[in-house]
Amino acid sequence: MIKQMLAVGVLSLLITHQIFAQCVKGDCQNGYGKFQYKSGAAYEGNFKKGQIHGQGVLYFSNGDKYIGQWENRYREGKGKLTFHNGDIYQGNFVRNEFNGHGVISFANGDEYDGNFVDGQFQDEGIMVYANGDKYIGEWKNNKRHGVGKLVLANGEVQEGDWEKDNYATEEMPPMVDNSLELTDRNLRICNEVYCESGKGVYNYPDGAQYIGSFEGGKPSGHGTCYYANGDKYIGYWQNHGPNGEGVFTYKNSGRTIAAIWLDGEAIRPLETLTAGTLGEEIPVEETEEVKIWSVVVGVSTYQHMPALRFTDDDAYRFYAFLKSPEGGALHNDQIRLLIDEDATRNNILSALQETLLKADENDVIVFYYSGHGLEGSFIPVDYDGFNNRVLHDEIKQVFEKSKAKHKIIFADACYSGSLLAMKSVVNNTLEKYYGSFRDSKGGLAFFTSSQGEEISLEDGGLRQGIFTHFLIRGLNGEADVNQDKIVTIQEIADFVSKGVRKYTAKVQTPVLTGNYDANMPVAVIR
Repeated sequence: MIKQMLAVGVLSLLITHQIFAQCVKGDCQNGYGKFQYKSGAAYEGNFKKGQIHGQGVLYFSNGDKYIGQWENRYREGKGKLTFHNGDIYQGNFVRNEFNGHGVISFANGDEYDGNFVDGQFQDEGIMVYANGDKYIGEWKNNKRHGVGKLVLANGEVQEGDWEKDNYATEEMPPMVDNSLELTDRNLRICNEVYCESGKGVYNYPDGAQYIGSFEGGKPSGHGTCYYANGDKYIGYWQNHGPNGEGVFTYKNSGRTIAAIWLDGEAIRPLETLTAGTLGEEIPVEETEEVKIWSVVVGVSTYQHMPALRFTDDDAYRFYAFLKSPEGGALHNDQIRLLIDEDATRNNILSALQETLLKADENDVIVFYYSGHGLEGSFIPVDYDGFNNRVLHDEIKQVFEKSKAKHKIIFADACYSGSLLAMKSVVNNTLEKYYGSFRDSKGGLAFFTSSQGEEISLEDGGLRQGIFTHFLIRGLNGEADVNQDKIVTIQEIADFVSKGVRKYTAKVQTPVLTGNYDANMPVAVIR
């Protein structure tokens, strides 16, 4: 099944590569360029010794698309393959095949998260079916095989041995697991027994279920409440409601509130987290030339937040822009890309320090983030509903410490407006671009996708975040109002704000703020 999908167009693509491929843009030998194939396929990304190698995007002639890592023309490393039928695979590749850990989301609503061997489900994996069933266990050749557990949508459980997709164990009595929190299914039901202390489950008459600590027979302490309408609360609980520090997620809107709660009411934003401190000193790379240093982050897959559809693609597109001549043709040692499982709190903060603090007084630093945001913070992949936020103040520390003359943040996230509280030919083309940095007074510019508590929107028709869609369009030339072949920070802000406000009927309003030169360049047009 998986192999058949992958095989589409691969052989013809490689043959076309050898015979008909032609470079239509950039450096297709040892740099960044674009290949156009006679079959209609196209590749844009990095090359080494004339081979596809590094980070790049391949658009298949049949409508499939691969974004990720390459090695000697093979998909090798981490990447994302989107099939024209709507199936999407994200994970590890070895010589074009799914190998190692990956996640495949099928167009019919099924999703497999686990290990692959040569394109097939193998060893440990989890399949969540569109009908609400869930299987956790061993696989062999795309079939449930070995020890595993199937939790049906109605709460019944089949646990034991499986053989070629069939349940092989002697029939067991059904076990009810209302919350589907499998690790907790053997906890005491504290409606039925007295729970003096420890952990247990309490089922409310309206369908809500609390799993967590008990004191004196009542839910009290840290726990999780699953509401009947799909809402979820993680935090401190007392008097049958949120009391103390906690995070509430609303299913319908996807909005998440981290706050101090009193009898179920949020009385003030959660401010107990403190910004981390900067690590060891990073040596500044002192040179006469202007360099651009950048960290690009995109998070779409969350365990404790609603999944986002296009944020990883948005990050790849922005990364591709920075690697292109229009974005500065950054070398690999000047840019860090963190997507999904790589975008942990520690990895983001380390990348910011290790990359941006290398800049000297002539340089430019750029941080791009696409993903969930909460008040005063960005949400990395390892956010557990309570811990591991990346605070805006932590990013501010890095930017304030950097010696760079030009400092730019592009944030496509909900509540990113709270950043506003922080004060403080190709060769000829690149020469013009870097020269314009020398002429600018520089400064620190924050360009955020929304103001205050606004939500940042994605759009299925655009298949992008709306902010990033207009950002990339503007950087590629549409924002160059005076047609001087340089896009300035003010021009991009005007273009994106106008486009986003019009597209969202003024629901979302991007904001540019900071202490910056309005003529600070952000892109060059060839």
